[in-house]
Amino acid sequence: MRFSSVMPALALMLLTPLLASAYVPRGLPVGTSTAHSASVGAISLPGLASVARLDVPRDARIVAAELSWRGDVPAWCRYVPGTGQPELPAANLTVGSERVAAERITRDERGYTAHADVTDRLPGVLAAGGGAIVVRGLRSGVGHACGGKWTLDVRWETARPALSVRTEAEPPAARPGEAVTQKAVVTNSGDVPLTGIVVELAAGACRRPVDRLDPGLNVAVSCDGVTTPPDGRLVARVHGRSPDGEDVAAEASGRIRLLPPPRAAVALEVGEIRQAPGARYAEVPVTVRNISPVALDGVVVSGEPPACRREFGRLDPWREVSYRCRVGAGRSVDLAVTAFPVVGGAVRDTAHAVRAAAHASAPPPAPPQVRPAPRQERSEPTAVREQPERTAAIIAILGVLVMTVSVGALSSATRVGR
Repeated sequence: MRFSSVMPALALMLLTPLLASAYVPRGLPVGTSTAHSASVGAISLPGLASVARLDVPRDARIVAAELSWRGDVPAWCRYVPGTGQPELPAANLTVGSERVAAERITRDERGYTAHADVTDRLPGVLAAGGGAIVVRGLRSGVGHACGGKWTLDVRWETARPALSVRTEAEPPAARPGEAVTQKAVVTNSGDVPLTGIVVELAAGACRRPVDRLDPGLNVAVSCDGVTTPPDGRLVARVHGRSPDGEDVAAEASGRIRLLPPPRAAVALEVGEIRQAPGARYAEVPVTVRNISPVALDGVVVSGEPPACRREFGRLDPWREVSYRCRVGAGRSVDLAVTAFPVVGGAVRDTAHAVRAAAHASAPPPAPPQVRPAPRQERSEPTAVREQPERTAAIIAILGVLVMTVSVGALSSATRVGR
């Protein structure tokens, strides 16, 4: 009787070094990542509680927790009465305020080991202080652990602030210098809410504030009128603050598919040349047209005659300018226009100049007009000189009357003689 009462105390003295070592976690944080793991364990004796301490940060997120135990120490606890399997460990274990039942049993060269997943039950396994784990060693009984070695393996992640961003352009293809809309999606990819978030688009030209972003959520922002860079690369930057004031930042770049630059073109037209009546010159209508979607600069009209030469500044796409100049009658008009494309806000060099020419001729001078010579007439009475036809008619009428009177007189004389 005395022997049996001394044995637990003797066993406890022999196991004191093991119990002391149970307070020190055997696992350490893995590198600088947010994944951590630790294992603690101890020996549980019949009627006595074993204690170990698990140091897990309060803001940690438990990933997995597994409790394992086996009844190989001391020898009299291996057998669970009523099971008929003297080599199996006890089916239940009391940890903290939780009664943990074995979910699976494994066997190796050291014997049988029971396992149970306590990930969701870890708050009940831990004592109120947050870190102590107490395993109660019960006296031998059906379905109870009367003693043995237990281990708790825990993996967790500590809270970390993080941001991520992705960006793209709409439309996805453009020419350098053309305006597009840059879009960005910002995600809180960490474990804590972030505040004071600012998104910078178009190399910082556009700033979009976001007051708060909770873990796992995202927000979309955009900036219109972004000029497509020559390399087609758009950059988006984002930064914010964690609850403890830590600065968090992220950066991403997107690509715009560059379209081939449009071809610049210019046209020169000379309209119908008309000569002013009685003038020694003719008017030449001239029109210069930008017949392309590319702005032109340094537009110069040269050639002959000098009066038709002009210098213009910028000529926007699809625009035209017209003017008139003078050229001598019968002279030729030979004009040429030269312009330089404006690409990406810069004027291209002379190798990219566009040209056009026009040729025409002014009508020859009109022959001098010849006036008819005035008629020379003799001086006669006014009535005869001005109306000779009328005078001749009157004379003819008078002649007829005389002849009629004469014939009448002869007829009367003949009748009287008879």
